[in-house]
Amino acid sequence: MKSLQGHPRLSLLSFLTGSSHFVKHLQFTSWPDHGTPASVDGFIKYVRYVRKSHLTGPMLVHCSAGVGRTGVFLCVDVVFCAIEKNFPFNIKNIVTQMREQRYGMIQTKEQYFFCYKVVLEVLQKILTLD
Repeated sequence: MKSLQGHPRLSLLSFLTGSSHFVKHLQFTSWPDHGTPASVDGFIKYVRYVRKSHLTGPMLVHCSAGVGRTGVFLCVDVVFCAIEKNFPFNIKNIVTQMREQRYGMIQTKEQYFFCYKVVLEVLQKILTLD
């Protein structure tokens, strides 16, 4: 995982309204296109960091095509939300719903399995805390 510290913080100014908005740019640079991160733990740390860094307003998540790595991140984020609220979840259904909104979300079976690996790791860590 790279670039967690010192991420750029940009200010956007609307010339029409005079309003400004801050944008924090976070980037996971060690994730190959059509592949998965080398470390489940590193990805979990990154997702938690993004979630902690994002307190208000919309979040924009995007990779090169906007479906593979983006889909994995979004699926894991949805599951993290469900876990935090003690809601039931079904990864297959989450991916199906995402694909109804954007064709091709999560491009490869490796990316799909990676979602399960991440969730399994998080749940195992929760169980060891109890």
